[in-house]
Amino acid sequence: MDDFDFPHTVKREVLDNYLSRGWFRMGCMIYTIDSTTIGKMQYPVYWLRYNVKKVNLSRKNTKLILANSQFEVCCRPLELTIEIERLFEKYRMGVKFKLPAELDSILSDASCTTFDSVIMTVRDNGRLIAAGIFDVGTSAMEDIINFYDPAYKRYSLGKFLMLLKYQYCLENGYDYYYPGYYLPGQELMSYKLFLDKAATEVYLHDGGIWISHRQFETIAIK
Repeated sequence: MDDFDFPHTVKREVLDNYLSRGWFRMGCMIYTIDSTTIGKMQYPVYWLRYNVKKVNLSRKNTKLILANSQFEVCCRPLELTIEIERLFEKYRMGVKFKLPAELDSILSDASCTTFDSVIMTVRDNGRLIAAGIFDVGTSAMEDIINFYDPAYKRYSLGKFLMLLKYQYCLENGYDYYYPGYYLPGQELMSYKLFLDKAATEVYLHDGGIWISHRQFETIAIK
């Protein structure tokens, strides 16, 4: 099953509702799928969300936040700049997987008013070293992309941004943090579970319900 929609606006409760039904942003549209093809193989797709109030950060994640506490973090409404685009280009050239040549092509128009989009930046003594883009609703947020300067790879800035976004959810009273979809068995997707697997919920298209990741593992084993 796959479906897509091009609503005029996807803000506040409208975004919350779409996300709660296993839909997600792609460019200026919103879509849902329950399977995808990689090479010649087809894989089931499962949408994930974190129940923010149930997240318990591990000692490792707490240490990561502390280790990167010297960096300056700022959040503001999304506006792409040459500085942001250059950082994305550095990141794109430094990763092994394929990404579009321009960040704007992921958003399909950074000035699009369909979503309430926020950019979170991380700086080291004024130097932009990481950025993350996400959309906010009334009680939920969806994570669009994180990217960073490969020269700072040892700081785990991709995970650091996810931790910062979790903290943003806490501070702004959001109930759910949606990191996107997950393909069981695909190592490239495993980072989407690192925040707290016990607080992760999985969407089942059949029945349209969310279940705990622990329940999902039991079903998957069967």
